[in-house]
Amino acid sequence: MEPQEHVSLRHDQTKKMGIGEFSGPLPYALLLGSFNSTLALPYKDIPRPGKLEFIRAFMPGGEFHDASIVDYAAAMRSRYGDIFIMPGIFGRKDWVTTFSPKDIEMVFRNEGNWPQRETFASISHFRTQIRKDFYGENVGLVSAQAESWGKMRSAFNPIFMQPRGLASYYEPLSDINNEFIERIKEIRDGKTLEVPENFMEEISRLIFDSLGLVAFDRQMGLIRKNRDNADALQLFKLSKEVIRYVFKLDFQPSMWRYISTPAYRKMMKILDESLTVAQKMLKETQESLEIRRKAGEQINSNSMLERMMEVDPKMAMVMSLDILFAGVDATANLLSAVLLGLAKNPEKQGKLREELLKIMPTKDTPLNEETMKDMPYLRAVIKEALRYYPNGLGNLRTCPTDITLSGYNVPKGSNVVVASNILFQDNSYFPQADKFLPERWLRNPETGKKTPISAFTFLPFSFGPRMCIGKRLVDLEVETSVAKIIRNFQVEFNYDASRPYKTFFLMEPAIPFRFKFIDIDH
Repeated sequence: MEPQEHVSLRHDQTKKMGIGEFSGPLPYALLLGSFNSTLALPYKDIPRPGKLEFIRAFMPGGEFHDASIVDYAAAMRSRYGDIFIMPGIFGRKDWVTTFSPKDIEMVFRNEGNWPQRETFASISHFRTQIRKDFYGENVGLVSAQAESWGKMRSAFNPIFMQPRGLASYYEPLSDINNEFIERIKEIRDGKTLEVPENFMEEISRLIFDSLGLVAFDRQMGLIRKNRDNADALQLFKLSKEVIRYVFKLDFQPSMWRYISTPAYRKMMKILDESLTVAQKMLKETQESLEIRRKAGEQINSNSMLERMMEVDPKMAMVMSLDILFAGVDATANLLSAVLLGLAKNPEKQGKLREELLKIMPTKDTPLNEETMKDMPYLRAVIKEALRYYPNGLGNLRTCPTDITLSGYNVPKGSNVVVASNILFQDNSYFPQADKFLPERWLRNPETGKKTPISAFTFLPFSFGPRMCIGKRLVDLEVETSVAKIIRNFQVEFNYDASRPYKTFFLMEPAIPFRFKFIDIDH
C-alpha cells in the first residue's frame, strides 16, 4: 500500500513541574491534580496563537484555509507542545486543547455524573430560540446539559446501550445490505468491475436506510426500491448538510451570534425543513403501525422507536432526528474507511473472509445474534479502521471544577478539547502506527497477551456517562455491512490512497472511492 502522508506528531515537550505524570489508583491521581492546582502555572501562560492570527489562519490565503481541524491541531501540537489554546472569538470561549493521555484521563475522571460540554451552539440556538414552540424543554441529548441531560440519558440508555433491543434488527439490516449488494452489481462497470466516482453517496444511502430503520421504524428504500422517495431523499440531503454547517458556524470563526450571516440563515432553514419532514414521516409511521395493529399483525415489541415513544413522544422525535444528524456521515465514513483499509491490505481482507466463511458458509446465510457473537477479527478490523482513519479531533468537555493540565491551572467552566484522535497515528502510543494492523487489538495466539495500548489514547466513542449513545447501533450496522460485502466480494482500490480523507468537524472523503468489487464464487 502507499505510505500514509501524516503531519509529524511526535515531539518532546518540556514538562512544567512534572504535573500530569501520575500513576496509581484513581483517588491518588485526583488528589494530585487537586493538590498541584496551587503550584501550577497560571492559565494565561498556556501557549496560544493570537486571536487575529487565529482568524487569519482560516481566511482565504491563510495557513489553514480549507485545511482540516486535525491538520491544524497537529501543527499546533508540533508548534506549542501537548497543550495549547484555540482562542475564543465572536462569542465562543477559549478551547484548551490537550494531547496528553494523563490530561485526558484527568478531564474525564473529573467530569462528574452530568458531564457538560459546549454544545453545537447553532443547533442549540435553533431549538431554544427559533423553534422553542416545538422543542420546549426537549432539546435533545446534543443540546441538553446538567440534570435535564441526565434524566434524558437515563431514560434512553436502556434502549440504546443494551443489546436485547438491537437483536431484532439483524434480519431487516441484512435485507437492506442484500439490496446494497445488488446495487453494487448494478452500478459497477461491466469490464473494470469498478463503481462510479460518486460511490460514497451509495454508501451514505445504505447508512441512511439502516439508521432510518431504527429512527423511523420503516424502510426508506433509497438504495434501490424507492430511490426517489421525496420525503426520505429530502431528509437524507438535509442530514448531510447539517454537519457541514455546524463546522462553518460553531468551529470556524463566524459572527452569526451578532449578525445574521448567510451560513446562519441557511442552517436555520435546514434545521426547520428537517423538523417538518421528520414530523411528517413519524406521523405516517405511527398511522401505519396503528393500521397494522388493528389488522392483527405482529409488531416488533423491541422496536427502538416504539420504546422511545413510550418514554416521551416529543423526545422520540428529537432523538430520531439526532440519530440521522450524528450518524449518517460518521457511520458512512467509517464503513468506507473499513473497505479502504481492507482493499489496501488484501492479506487482512483474506484473513477476515476466512473468519466469515466459518459462520457464513453460503452467501445467504442469515446473520443473527448467534452467528455474529464470535467475530473477533471483524471487530478488530473495524477498531483498526477507526484508529487508522481518525474521524475528527476528539471530544469536548466543560470543567466542573478547577483542574491542573500539563502543569497549568485550568479554571472551572473552561472548555477543554481532549484531542485523543491525534494520538492514533503516534508511534509512541501505537507502534507501527502507519500500518493497518487489526492484530494489535487481538491476543497473540502464542503468548495469549494483547499489544499494550495506553489508557485514554483510544476513545473514538468518547468515555464515561456522556460517551456516544449510538455506539452499539453503529457497531451493529457496520459489522453487518462489512460481513455482507466481504463475504460477497473481493474489494480492491487501485488508486492513490495516501490522503483519502480531510477532516473538518468530521472526516469526509478527499478522493473518489472507485472500489473494484470482484464476485466471490463460493
